[in-house]
Amino acid sequence: MKLGLKHLLLTTALVGVIAPVASAQDNPFLRGRHVAVTERGQPQYDPESIRAGSFQISSNLLAAAEYNDNVFGQASNTVEDTIIRIRPEVVATSNWTVHAITAGASVDHREYTSEGSETSTDYNLFVGGRLDGTRNFQLTGNASAGQLTEARYEPGSQGAPEPAQNRYLNADVGASYRSDRLLLQGQVGTRDNNYQYLYAQRDMTENFISGRMSYAISPDIAVFGDVRQTDFEYDQSARDGSQISYRAGVSFELSAPFRGEVAVGQVTDERDAPGVADSEALSLDAAVMWFPTQLTTVTVRGFAGITDPGILEALSANTQRYSVRADHELLRNVVLFGELGFGSYEFNAAPGFPLYDRKDEYVDAAIGGAYKLNKHAHVEVGYHTRSTDASGAANFDVDQNVFSVGLRVFP
Repeated sequence: MKLGLKHLLLTTALVGVIAPVASAQDNPFLRGRHVAVTERGQPQYDPESIRAGSFQISSNLLAAAEYNDNVFGQASNTVEDTIIRIRPEVVATSNWTVHAITAGASVDHREYTSEGSETSTDYNLFVGGRLDGTRNFQLTGNASAGQLTEARYEPGSQGAPEPAQNRYLNADVGASYRSDRLLLQGQVGTRDNNYQYLYAQRDMTENFISGRMSYAISPDIAVFGDVRQTDFEYDQSARDGSQISYRAGVSFELSAPFRGEVAVGQVTDERDAPGVADSEALSLDAAVMWFPTQLTTVTVRGFAGITDPGILEALSANTQRYSVRADHELLRNVVLFGELGFGSYEFNAAPGFPLYDRKDEYVDAAIGGAYKLNKHAHVEVGYHTRSTDASGAANFDVDQNVFSVGLRVFP
């Protein structure tokens, strides 16, 4: 399956033709009755956006210092360093009554004071829009471009001379139609990944098409089923393949009070290389928020699927990630957080490595908080620790601790 501009435009046009004009009604799929700690307004301390015609512009600049006791993510002979981080961001959002456009840019520069080879500058440029054909029929489109540096503890950057950097391009279009309690959604898109330095085997284009059908049992609960097909076209064709997943799930916001979405199913990964068996794994996406009080929000997340680990020895990896995070408003201008997570990569051998057997397991934790000085400045502090245990073909343990303190200003 190759999805180009022609396919994106054709899919959009077809959905527009077959979607009937829907009558006005309340939307049982909207969520937002409960407000998370990090979302609740604090007029005395919240930054104020700037109005520019029909747009609201928000911006901020983070200046921070970090101490990392294992910058290369090594099992032994660890190296520590201090990193100066500068991160400006600006976002413009339309305030129209119908239709919407959002555009923005961010830059994340990390300057290593001793280990200059680790210095990186990531960036992201994005634009997205929504076209309201009727109250219940909408078209969406998104595009983004940028560069992302992979963390040293990820399999693809472990032990390499330099961390992996991916220059990417994204584009997608989608459509949704709602009639009474039924919601139909479809999307097609493409992503081009271009890795720098020594990572040419990871260069590839992925094209996807997905669809979802949801039914609202009540204004608080909706059930759904979705399917997604993704094709991977690598510059090194021996890694080409495709994935397809089928899932069922539920979206809810209860007076309990809970809000979230859980989707569970199966994903199958097929590779074109001769002699490579198909891989099957649990497909899971979950995000559930619990609001025990107005001052505390607990968020549980889970992911399971098949991903590209970025190493020559493995075409893919059965990947799992789980975490729980608590945000607490200690004072009106002091918000604290704590997070605990764990996960694993179980690798599937590539051609030429039939006996490759490796599994990486990790545990990470973080604590921190923000002190809001006023509407224009917040002090942020944090500590993050991660421990990785690799077994099988690679046998090593990696521990990393990072301390950070920064000032975020809102012009």
